[in-house]
Amino acid sequence: MDHDSHPLGAAPPGFRLGLGKRILLVAASLALAYAIALATFMIRWMHFWIRGPYFFPYLMVFLAALALLLLWWTSRHHNRPLPFLSTAGYSVVAGYVAGLIAMGLHPVFQSSGVQHMLDALRFPTLEAAVAFFWFPVRLATWLFGVITGSVMVILSRRWRRMRAS
Repeated sequence: MDHDSHPLGAAPPGFRLGLGKRILLVAASLALAYAIALATFMIRWMHFWIRGPYFFPYLMVFLAALALLLLWWTSRHHNRPLPFLSTAGYSVVAGYVAGLIAMGLHPVFQSSGVQHMLDALRFPTLEAAVAFFWFPVRLATWLFGVITGSVMVILSRRWRRMRAS
């Protein structure tokens, strides 16, 4: 029985993503997605909207939140390769949620950051609340998420083939 003839939904023989492999999969996927984002100027576009000393804290919080969300997703599928459509869909949502988390928490790393964060999360008008949830950076975050999820699927399937050979 080769690695392509296992029953539908069952794990291929010998396929298992342990914690170390899941961490490596998420880290490699984030690194490759970041390289793609640099090559396509996505990072430069994010830097355009979040300037100055806020950009690197935002990026670090965003990448850490996205990594944790994707690590949780891989733990749900540790006995089989990642499914493409559900992983891509989850990655879109995870990228957006990680962007929201980063937008809320990145001021914490500045002087008087907690107060600044609390002030920023008070929405005086409905338009301010909508702007927070539909800030142009959000477009880049869900796109970054789907790129990362797609890379994760490709790498998980590649690792399966390498293991089965």
